[in-house]
Amino acid sequence: MQSINFHLKGLLLTFKAFAKGKYFWFLLPGVVTTMLYFWFNDYIGSVKDSSMLSSDYSWINWFYGFLNEGLDKAFGIFSLLTEQLYIFFVLTILSPFNTALAERFDSSFTGNKFEFNLLRVINDFLRMIFVVILLLFLEFMFILIYWMISGIFGLEAFNPIAYYIITAFFIGISFYDFALERYEISVLGTINFGFSNPLSMLLTGSIFTLIYAIPYAGVPISPVIAVMVSTIVYLYITKKLPREKQVLKEETNE
Repeated sequence: MQSINFHLKGLLLTFKAFAKGKYFWFLLPGVVTTMLYFWFNDYIGSVKDSSMLSSDYSWINWFYGFLNEGLDKAFGIFSLLTEQLYIFFVLTILSPFNTALAERFDSSFTGNKFEFNLLRVINDFLRMIFVVILLLFLEFMFILIYWMISGIFGLEAFNPIAYYIITAFFIGISFYDFALERYEISVLGTINFGFSNPLSMLLTGSIFTLIYAIPYAGVPISPVIAVMVSTIVYLYITKKLPREKQVLKEETNE
């Protein structure tokens, strides 16, 4: 229940900040990238349509049908690759913006100041890439282990639920690494923190997953919301924020 309470407070404070017009500019990089992605998709669609071959002769159309089918598959593969590249860009390459957001959101409640310099931005980015790769590996291992257990004991009916829990759990850990890095916790410390607070990881990962599923808006918005909520939850878990009355009072007076 405590973890649920922390997340409710995190969501409340996050949406209160947005309602006051704060932090909106942190959405811009993802939104601009999304607009460019959909413009590019429309352009590729028009190129695909103009590339389709046709003829007045049926026997040539029969041959063109095979070529068109090949072109259609090629454009489909290209579209899938660009979609994955777009998602990777928003969730990974734009992470320095989320790091800055997490620091500012943290400072607004704790008063802590965090040093900003180019070397640290690069180090944070490289650490984030390493953490994502490590978490993907661990996620794969957990899914593989469950898959083996599921096959042995006939638990296939629970597979969608189990896969969702595993995925959301590791997604949650990735968002807490912003805070853990900020407070100079090692990568192994991040993993330990995640496994020590499984419900919080699952709830944060679920918030991200649910927002992420929103058509068009989900991809650019979900990491920003997840970063802000995880920042608040982390401060409560580590007892840096039992000051909610003071915080809410300060928020009201602004």
